[in-house]
Amino acid sequence: MRKTLVTAATLVTAAVVVAACSSKKPNPPVTPTATPDAGAEVEAGAPEEAGVAEVEDAGPTFFTGGDAGGAVALGEAALDSAIDLAVTTAAPKLAPKMEKEGAAGRATLKEGEHFGMMITLAPNRCYTIIANSPPGNVDKLDVKLYGPPLFNVEAGKSGANDKNMPVIGKGTAALCPIVPIAVPYKLDVAATKGAGRVGVHVYARNK
Repeated sequence: MRKTLVTAATLVTAAVVVAACSSKKPNPPVTPTATPDAGAEVEAGAPEEAGVAEVEDAGPTFFTGGDAGGAVALGEAALDSAIDLAVTTAAPKLAPKMEKEGAAGRATLKEGEHFGMMITLAPNRCYTIIANSPPGNVDKLDVKLYGPPLFNVEAGKSGANDKNMPVIGKGTAALCPIVPIAVPYKLDVAATKGAGRVGVHVYARNK
């Protein structure tokens, strides 16, 4: 009789372990910038015979706000769209008869921080550089262009009163390199007042 009870207890323990393993829910994918979802808590009233405590389903993070990384990404995408729209709207006046060239530079800056990007200016082309930060972000942006080889010689800068949409090579003052080869330059964008999302677009046309 004792042997039968030991065997039965062993079988019950094995069944509980199997039930616990099979009822475990897979972990959601983790984004590098995401914070742990605080909405998932252990349910206090889980029945003991289940073998494991059940985890409450927090639902899709898009609605619960649990995925901080996703929220940041969505916020940055919306701000980038606002920047692109503002620059595209202003381009006919600031960069007449020009088209966007290359990918836009983007960054989120604190007040006093700088963002740098490299651009290449080709011969027989003229360029205008437009930066922007949406309302409620950086109130005053400064943009400077530095030439090679050490990128410490200023080759152009935005106007002192350009505020959140600084421009280098505005209108008829477009930058038209005289060197016969393509040359790399460094753009430096500084948030001198305020903080937030910024974007930089390069426009160009043939001479």
